[in-house]
Amino acid sequence: MTDVSRSEAAPGVLARWWPGLIGVVIGVAGLFGIAPWTPADPTTWLLPWLAIAYLVFGAARGQLRRPGVLRLELIGLVVFAGCAVLALLVFPQGGQYIAGLAWIGHAAWDVAHHRDLSRHPAVGVVPRGYAEFCIVLDLLVGASLIAAPLPE
Repeated sequence: MTDVSRSEAAPGVLARWWPGLIGVVIGVAGLFGIAPWTPADPTTWLLPWLAIAYLVFGAARGQLRRPGVLRLELIGLVVFAGCAVLALLVFPQGGQYIAGLAWIGHAAWDVAHHRDLSRHPAVGVVPRGYAEFCIVLDLLVGASLIAAPLPE
């Protein structure tokens, strides 16, 4: 690859992957404020809201009418809401890890919704950029929860 080709590739990467890059910036900025998890932490209750966002996107884009997609999205809502509730019910150290693993699991959920990365039936429920942004951000949030100091 010549120097000219490399310089032309950088804008192409930015144009293609800008949602993921924004996720990196926000996620890395959040790493500077790592603190012990608390049950009232927004990272716990954002999980069900993210699943609700998938239902809203799917309804707005007409994707929930496809066979099995509504059922799958409702299962996702139950799973991620269940993780949030479970994180609240166990001792705080366990809750922190449950929340962190749930965020990492949500990154895998995002991959299943990304048309370039998956042949999953839910592909197309959310815009590509939303899935890319969330994949990166979810991984960083999950990692920060797992790496954060444990609550006492």
